[in-house]
Amino acid sequence: MSPFGPFYCIFRWNLSNFAYSEPPRPPETLLRYANAEEIGSIAQVWYEGLKDEPGSPWADYLTKWTPITATKWFLDFQKRLGARFLVAEIEKTVVGMNGILIEKRSGIGRLFTGVVVRSAERRRGIGSMLLNRGLHDIKAQGLNKAEVETRDGITASKYLYPKYGGQKHTVQS
Repeated sequence: MSPFGPFYCIFRWNLSNFAYSEPPRPPETLLRYANAEEIGSIAQVWYEGLKDEPGSPWADYLTKWTPITATKWFLDFQKRLGARFLVAEIEKTVVGMNGILIEKRSGIGRLFTGVVVRSAERRRGIGSMLLNRGLHDIKAQGLNKAEVETRDGITASKYLYPKYGGQKHTVQS
């Protein structure tokens, strides 16, 4: 069975023709890559963002996760696989994140955490900025494919990923 339950899907991008321009950025929003000391706050944003998704589709998944276990997972991915965490911050507070793995051998960039934004900051274009920049950075590393494993029906699956050319593939569990 899928780790995401019965409503599991993958969005894939062909980056060879990905040419979206950067979405407008509110002046107070900064995009940057996080350092290791920030992983705990990033894990907290990830956890809260999933928990606050309308309809709580992640409730069953999050019974296995806490911000502490997510921090350990993120640190492990950073150490073993070179994961990077693209963050959006407003007034020195992280409000959104996107965990990225560059897999040169497979030629795929993985958005292994998905794009997650705190509920109070949603609908301001922060998710669009994180996804667009992540896809551009994956392409800049010489990869022509990107993907994210996620739940079908969540906000990002319904609106964000398709907006930037993600092609949905439903996975049978």
